[in-house]
Amino acid sequence: MVTERLVDHCLQADGDRTALPAHLLDWCSVTIGGAAHADSSPAVRDGIDALCGPAPNPATDSAATLLPSGRQLTPADAAFANGTFAHSLDFDDTHLASSLHPAAPTIAAALAAAEAADTDIEQFYDAIAAGYDVACTVGELVGPDAHYARGFHITATCGTFGAVAAAGVASGLTETELRDAFGIAGSQAAGSIQFLENGAWNKRLHPGLAARRGIEATTLAAAGVVGAEAPIDGEYGFLAGYTPDPDHGAIDRLETRDAVAETGLKPYPCCRYLHAAIDGLRELAPAVEPSAVSGVQIAIPSPGVRLTGDPIEAKRRPQSFVDCQFSAPFVAALTLETGTADATTFLRAVGQAGDPPRWETTTTRRLMDATSVTTDETIERRFPEAWGARVSVQADGETHSTTVRVPSGEPEAPLTDDEVRKKTTGLLRDTGVDPDQLSETILESEPQSVATIVDAATSGGR
Repeated sequence: MVTERLVDHCLQADGDRTALPAHLLDWCSVTIGGAAHADSSPAVRDGIDALCGPAPNPATDSAATLLPSGRQLTPADAAFANGTFAHSLDFDDTHLASSLHPAAPTIAAALAAAEAADTDIEQFYDAIAAGYDVACTVGELVGPDAHYARGFHITATCGTFGAVAAAGVASGLTETELRDAFGIAGSQAAGSIQFLENGAWNKRLHPGLAARRGIEATTLAAAGVVGAEAPIDGEYGFLAGYTPDPDHGAIDRLETRDAVAETGLKPYPCCRYLHAAIDGLRELAPAVEPSAVSGVQIAIPSPGVRLTGDPIEAKRRPQSFVDCQFSAPFVAALTLETGTADATTFLRAVGQAGDPPRWETTTTRRLMDATSVTTDETIERRFPEAWGARVSVQADGETHSTTVRVPSGEPEAPLTDDEVRKKTTGLLRDTGVDPDQLSETILESEPQSVATIVDAATSGGR
């Protein structure tokens, strides 16, 4: 039943959605920025070189573009690389109700499939819309809290189904082929949060692997491979194995939803659970002197506490970029010291821009030691509809407190056009891609083809 409804939705998906161009621009920006600035990207490129075969022959083979280099790869390899780069700075968009990053796997799969099939721009946008809707719906179906509690990374698992939807629509699969592709993907959805143990790069790979699986499943289905029936809600399907508490009502929201419009853009390159707290600390920072701070209390939803505040001793002593992205004490110290946690500031603080890591400094360590992370009844009651935070800072014998109900970048508190462009400009610095041209191509001039977008997102053109 669930698979049939997903398939029907994909076949009717309409990409004429107001928010879609901004999310496509954001995906291009974080992908290019991740390729250029993430410490894992050289190893990812070397690994892809070792894994992929000879470059496709444009005259005979399907091919897709690696951003921003313009290198031609097989569609599966391009989807894998671009999806990985899109999540490598943890700066990609976030759908709060499903606790999922939909753009990284779905747009990577849609772009690779669209290039391979020479899809027109309207069908490409339809594919992105379908991918968002399916990924977020399956994410709500599985129940993000219960899914995470079992140790799964929801962007990896549910992003696989979104990637299938995106690639399937982009490549023009039939109803039967789409059904088989979802059936094949039911045996591919994977990804654990064990990366938290040592700040591993598995998390960055997860959306890329999901995008690749979307290409693989749709390619196999188009070739006639028969997939399992009821891969999501069957007796041994995805829900049975991946959650003790599914939300079966989520499927009823599918037909009327616009998951793109429901998804927020990130202003800070770290775990989304921390963004409301950063907003609050930015508000308080001008009133306190970091050297005078004696205590910082952060209250966020309990799943965020597990990810960013537990065990507190380890979170107060991050040792890597990933550790910092999932450390409430680190982002608290950074925000109080600098007044922000934007991309440039964050990358400098974690040693990604030539500076030594800030976590080694005496002031940052003292502030991290002063930070506690918990939740409270009000924050919990509003979650997951609102990913809010309450923050308090003690300094010079005074307590400064504030509550942020909705983090900046959400549809209820959207980034301004200037903030979106500033994010793009910051990410594209030293990449060879012109941020103004990319922004204009996607946001203002209504691109006439997928190739137009790829050209604008490629260093020096192709």
